[in-house]
Amino acid sequence: MTTFLLMRHGLTTWNREKRLQGTFDVPLCEEGRDMARLWGKRLRERPLDRILCSNLERARETARLANMFLGLEVQEDARLAEQDWGDWTGASKAGMAAMRDSVREQEARGFGFTPPNGESRARVLERAVAALSEVAGTHPDETVLVVTHNGVIKCLAHHLSGSPYMPGSRNILKSYRLHRLEHDGKALHLAQLNMEL
Repeated sequence: MTTFLLMRHGLTTWNREKRLQGTFDVPLCEEGRDMARLWGKRLRERPLDRILCSNLERARETARLANMFLGLEVQEDARLAEQDWGDWTGASKAGMAAMRDSVREQEARGFGFTPPNGESRARVLERAVAALSEVAGTHPDETVLVVTHNGVIKCLAHHLSGSPYMPGSRNILKSYRLHRLEHDGKALHLAQLNMEL
């Protein structure tokens, strides 16, 4: 059994401004760097074997800063990057509200949600599952810290909990928590959401 502990990267200026980052490479802000260091100190209490992270800078920097206290091997995987928001990249909360008809139309598609010239939630799920399954195959019986993005974690959590990820679906994630998934050698399973970091 491979255990994955998923966490979102630390805060960025775009997070603070409530702008869609997608695959745009926004670095951590100073508060985000402080968060990453604090998480590293807290994670020392957990038995971890390695770190797997997205190739985007905000995830890479979170992993690097946390790892100052963990001293683990770090592996990057582009399949754990955030959803590509296409033409909506950089949009603010107010900007998305102004496009509410287009946004609602996409949200009603569940995992088919695809921003214009962007990537579907289904594709995010597919690549994330592939990345984690590959690591489970090469590192059975290990516990892996996965530093990724909110969109990736949401896709995995909704899928593994049986949620269709539709408008009105219960918000199953709390901000900046650990989420445990397990791979039994055949498939991923949801073990526990919203663990304290």
